Amino acid sequence: MNRVHVGVLVIGILLSYSVSGLAQTTSNRMAAPDEAEEASKYEQYYEVILDRSLREYYDRGTYIVDVKAIIERVMVAKGYDMVESPPNIEIENLPGLPVIPPNLRNNQNQDSLKVSGFDSRYKLTGLNVKVLVDTSYSEEDIEFIEEAAAMISNADLLRGDVIEVTERVFPGIERTRIQTQSELDTNGGDIEEAEPELNRFLGMNWNDPKQLLYVIFGLGLLLFGLLLFLSFRKRRPTEFDENRTRYQQPPEFNPLSQGNENNNGKESNEVREINTDKQQQFEKDKMYITNTCVSEPQMVANLVSGWIEDDKEEGVVRAVRQVYSVDHKLLNILEDHLTDEQYNSIQFGLSNIDSIPIEEKVEEVAQFKKSIQGIKKERQKKDSESNLFGFLKQLTNQQLVHLVKGESDEMTAILLAQVAGERSGYVLQKMKEQKRISVVLKMGKINNIPVSIYKRVAAHFSSKALSVSDMKFVAADGVESILATIDSMPVSKQEEFVNSIAEQDIELAKKIRKYFVAFEDIPDMEDDLLQKSIENIGTEDLVPALFGADKDVQKKILQVRPKREQQLIISELNNTNELSKSEVEQARKELLKVIRNHLKKVG
Repeated sequence: MNRVHVGVLVIGILLSYSVSGLAQTTSNRMAAPDEAEEASKYEQYYEVILDRSLREYYDRGTYIVDVKAIIERVMVAKGYDMVESPPNIEIENLPGLPVIPPNLRNNQNQDSLKVSGFDSRYKLTGLNVKVLVDTSYSEEDIEFIEEAAAMISNADLLRGDVIEVTERVFPGIERTRIQTQSELDTNGGDIEEAEPELNRFLGMNWNDPKQLLYVIFGLGLLLFGLLLFLSFRKRRPTEFDENRTRYQQPPEFNPLSQGNENNNGKESNEVREINTDKQQQFEKDKMYITNTCVSEPQMVANLVSGWIEDDKEEGVVRAVRQVYSVDHKLLNILEDHLTDEQYNSIQFGLSNIDSIPIEEKVEEVAQFKKSIQGIKKERQKKDSESNLFGFLKQLTNQQLVHLVKGESDEMTAILLAQVAGERSGYVLQKMKEQKRISVVLKMGKINNIPVSIYKRVAAHFSSKALSVSDMKFVAADGVESILATIDSMPVSKQEEFVNSIAEQDIELAKKIRKYFVAFEDIPDMEDDLLQKSIENIGTEDLVPALFGADKDVQKKILQVRPKREQQLIISELNNTNELSKSEVEQARKELLKVIRNHLKKVG
């Protein structure tokens, strides 16, 4: 009986051990499939999203994606999910950096993919992504796939995740086609963006037939209008054509039978036929006219224009004959100062005039010179009349006020009419209102006053100016007298004389130096001052003054003269062999006198 109890007890113990072992084995067998199944879910999930992403850029069948997931079981209570707490991030409060509160700091290393359908008892601890691509892929493609796979799967290389891209030869793949397709895919966006720009020009869509019809219609209408304009357009006759018709058969002009070279040869032969005195005078007159045309083209052009305006036909004939007798090239100098009609008329006459006998040429040149000299004399006469009141420039405005005190309204009006408006206005403001109005009215009635009256008024006021008590003329200290003495001395002695004055009286020498310029001091003068001081000196007066002068003096004077005159002066200096010392001395004295007078005017 005892043995039976012991046997039953032993059998019960054995059965309990076997049942517990079976239960443990069953539980272990059930846990292993759950972990593998959960890992395959992660692998399928990442393979799908990687395949979809790469399909946007590459053809299917040219790559294979394989993902191995490593998971770890997490022991949590049933019914609860595993939540990872963000790690503490230590951020130094550096100067200039914003401080992020701890409750706003995010864990940047957390998985950005929010997936569902995964068992919360398991945690993804690693990814091993392997992408197998065809050898037709370029290095850039492989690098792109590697980086894209890491970004899409949100792999963490620090965690131990592995991204691997391997090249293998895929069977049945045309690598040229794959590469071309890849290039087209990568550049497709740019091509699609560029196509609209290529199809649009001037704000129009040239692929639209309706807009093209509008363009064709507009161009046709424009072409029709242009043809209509050309068909009805009439040629307007030019001034040259009118002049050509007018002088088609002039009584004095006949077509030239020979060229200019033959005419020049005839002229040289004709000049030899006249006597030596006439020949020399003829050449001098031609040179005088040429110099005047170069130095004062406006004056000569006004003379020629006056002939044509007085009598159009006879004036043109006279201009053509006299210009031809001197040199037909003079017309090129006068071109800018003549009207187009006048220039074309003279040019047509010069191109059709027959050769003129030498005797007539001499006469024409003499008349031309006489006309120029007449204009110069009239201009000098006007200048002399305007210089009657030149002493007023030496007076200040206050001195003018003293000068007109006690004078009649008529005399005061004539005097104030000779000065600038600012100066006359100053004097008028100092007068009483009744006298001021009377003087202004008489100034407005001044027309042409005889020269005799001008001279008497100027003489009266000039003598009165000397008696005004507060006048301060330069002549009071003898400077004017000294300058006049210097002007009469030889040019070579003038500088020495001024230096001797400086040894005795420095202040007096300074006053003289203010208005004194030696011939050797010309290169040191300012260009504008020198140009204005000698602008009225003719070429014929400059040539003897520059003859034998230093190169610096010649260069300085030449650079302030017109370019045409520069060439003329250089030519004259090269062709002039001899000049007397007296001629050179006198020319230089006159040059220095003109410069010094200008310095006195400008102060």
